[in-house]
Amino acid sequence: MSTGDGERALLERKMRKALQVLILQRGRNPGVKGWEMKRYLGKDYKTILQVLSGDLKQLGMEVHEVPGIEGTDDSTRFLLRFRESPTLSEAESAGFRIDDLAVLASSIAMINSRQGRVGRKELETFLREKFPRWRVDYSLERFIKRGYLDQDEKGLLRIGWRTRAEVDEKSLMTLILARGEAAP
Repeated sequence: MSTGDGERALLERKMRKALQVLILQRGRNPGVKGWEMKRYLGKDYKTILQVLSGDLKQLGMEVHEVPGIEGTDDSTRFLLRFRESPTLSEAESAGFRIDDLAVLASSIAMINSRQGRVGRKELETFLREKFPRWRVDYSLERFIKRGYLDQDEKGLLRIGWRTRAEVDEKSLMTLILARGEAAP
C-alpha cells in the first residue's frame, strides 16, 4: 500500500468517526463541541469536517459550525443539518405548531431590532398583544430550555445557539420586512 492510500484510508476512518460522533446524541443538546472533536479526530478536525460536509452534500446535509458565545474554538459547536431550510410541514412534524413558530419568529425579530438583547418583560408584553398569555409563557420557556433563546441572570433575552444553528436569521428578517412593506 502506498503512502497516498494510507493517508486516504486514515482520512476515511476519521470521517466515519466524525459522522458517528455527530449522529450519536450525548446530553440534551445536539451537536459536538470543538474540544470534543479535537479529542476524537486530532488537531486537523476542521479539515476532516469540511471534507465530510462535502461528502454529505449529495444527501442534502452539511456539517454546520455554530460559533460559541465566548468566541473560542473550544466553545464552538458542530452539528449536522439540512442544506435547505425545512418546509412548514417538516417543522410541524418536528414538534412545533405554527403559533409556536410565530412566537419564535416574533421573538427573533424583536431581539434583533434591539441590538441583540431585550428584557423578558418587554418581549412578553409585545408578544401578548398578538398571542394568548398562556401561549407566550409556554413558548418562551420551551425555547429557552431548547436553546433557541438564551436568558441571562438579569432577565435579558438574546438569540440562543440553536437559533444561530437552525434559523437563517437574515432570510427571516428579509421576509418579515418584505411582508411589512406589503401591508396596507
